[in-house]
Amino acid sequence: MNPRQDSYLAFDFKLFYSGFDSMPANVSFEFERARIKYEQANSPQAKLEALQEMARYAPKHKGGENLRAEISRKIAKAKKEIEKAAEQAAKRGGGASLSVKKEGAGQIVLMGLPNSGKSTVLKALTGVRVEIADYPFTTTKPQVGMMDFFGSRIQIVELPAIVEGSASGKALGTQLLAIARSADAVLLVVNHETAVHETKILLEECKKTNIRLNETKPKIKIQTGSYKGLSVSGKKFLKFPLSELESFLKTQGIHNAAVILEESIKSLQQVQDALDNRLVFKKAMVLENFRGKPIQKTTVPAIFTISFSIPSQLEAHKKDFFALLDKVLVYTKRPSMKADLTEPLVLSNKSTVADLARLVHKEVAQKIRHAKLYGKNAKFKGQKVPRNYKLKNFDIIEIGL
Repeated sequence: MNPRQDSYLAFDFKLFYSGFDSMPANVSFEFERARIKYEQANSPQAKLEALQEMARYAPKHKGGENLRAEISRKIAKAKKEIEKAAEQAAKRGGGASLSVKKEGAGQIVLMGLPNSGKSTVLKALTGVRVEIADYPFTTTKPQVGMMDFFGSRIQIVELPAIVEGSASGKALGTQLLAIARSADAVLLVVNHETAVHETKILLEECKKTNIRLNETKPKIKIQTGSYKGLSVSGKKFLKFPLSELESFLKTQGIHNAAVILEESIKSLQQVQDALDNRLVFKKAMVLENFRGKPIQKTTVPAIFTISFSIPSQLEAHKKDFFALLDKVLVYTKRPSMKADLTEPLVLSNKSTVADLARLVHKEVAQKIRHAKLYGKNAKFKGQKVPRNYKLKNFDIIEIGL
């Protein structure tokens, strides 16, 4: 190692040691980097993220016990500061704010950089009259329209342009991303020429505000109560040493609990995501705008993409947009009468005949034995299905007692 490199590391260590009472010498480079992030953090949220990273890379040997305990205390303190700030902000209220009241069977937001074609998409899907222009930042406040899908109404919300730095408050970004955070699904609208770059920016801004697109929350259950110590079920799913999991949980203040693993867990980051109640998980897809040019092969990897050249091409994809909501359209009919196919019921895609009956009438749900199934999903007209039959899109159900 040359003298310049040595002096650089010495400077890092000096910064690294400050603020902590006990520091073992054999810490990893990853831990040092996280420690520097902590020292340079300018907000409780940034400090919390750095501390959680430090907890992942903290020495696991006995000499690091005091350090792990200290990190755990600082994590708890940072979380309290964040919660306190949120409570104070809620009490203050007032000031400029942006919000969109949810209506219809679900809410989908359109998100994109300036001049990406969001207004064109909104008009194509809902028919709402909006200003469409070639210059950026045409939309200055959320625009709302209703998309008809076989009688159901889906709310489509166009957000003003997202830019680099939106997650930090630039161009009202935190308020706009808050709308996306509460929505049911997200459509990212990007220009074909710069699709990869624009998609990367949008995903990054979402990630910075704890919105995870096309990811699922890790299936880890942690039950606290009258447990002594840590017990772990489903150890076959754990792809790293059990001792690392136990050590990490203790740094998060979890010393007595039952931990249940229900899927492959390959990293501590998955465990942290399961514990982090700030994270929200949304289904999303990319709409790649070719702006009248011939459609070529999509350039956006690792995320479901729909390409369009003219707005009318989006009509055929309404079924894909509805699928993002994880819901089903179901029609009901009375015996000896035709089904009304103009006003479907919208239910979770995990709903059963019994769930449908509860919507119709509580007493009916208690007495129902079976139902009759009609429509394209039935093997034959009036097919009998049990009360636990899982409903499918466009089912026509006649409930029998």
